[in-house]
Amino acid sequence: MDSWFEDTAMGRYVAKLEQDFFGRYLDSYRFSGMCAVQVGGPWLSLSEDVVCVPRDMSMSAENMALADVSADMLLFPHTLEGGVPSQILSEAHRILKPCGRLMLTGFNPYSLWGFSRWFDGERLPEKRFCLPLPELKRRLADVGFDIEFGKFMVYLPPVSSLGQIRFWRFMEKAGDRWWPQCAAVYGLVLVKRAAGVTPLPAWDGYLGGKALAAGAARVAD
Repeated sequence: MDSWFEDTAMGRYVAKLEQDFFGRYLDSYRFSGMCAVQVGGPWLSLSEDVVCVPRDMSMSAENMALADVSADMLLFPHTLEGGVPSQILSEAHRILKPCGRLMLTGFNPYSLWGFSRWFDGERLPEKRFCLPLPELKRRLADVGFDIEFGKFMVYLPPVSSLGQIRFWRFMEKAGDRWWPQCAAVYGLVLVKRAAGVTPLPAWDGYLGGKALAAGAARVAD
């Protein structure tokens, strides 16, 4: 799937929108000493402060070699579609600190794209691995995440050329206004639920600048 984002016109278009989504909210939560980990999505060009799997570490999303309660933020660009969602979400909950954030994106199988042949397991994940938003919300609640923010992206039909993308760009504003839940991609900012815990302001020196605690992970060359 990474090659689709990097080598196709529509893939690059979607990648730019997702980069804006992740980058904007990553910046809004940033503080000195923040421990942030990105799993997958090498086509995202985010801050060098973010530990990226597999660029910097080698591990699976279902069994992350990170200590309990060691990360302030996790970024999952289409990560759930490449594994077992319930196990990945449980791992995220284990690793995040109380009130830590999980940011993720996913393909919406109920969009116009759901009728395309792109979901073949090579260009894009098979459609059966793409969670509808209501189903994802249920799983998030079961694990212990609350939704802080959500965004729908990409209302264009599944076209291939740059010229077709430019022609259909008018659908972005129309879709955002009239049929938001039919977007091809959704993005969520989630908070790890912690009873009796109130998030602290993100000031410099928060948590003493502690570094991310890794277990038996292999650091990439």
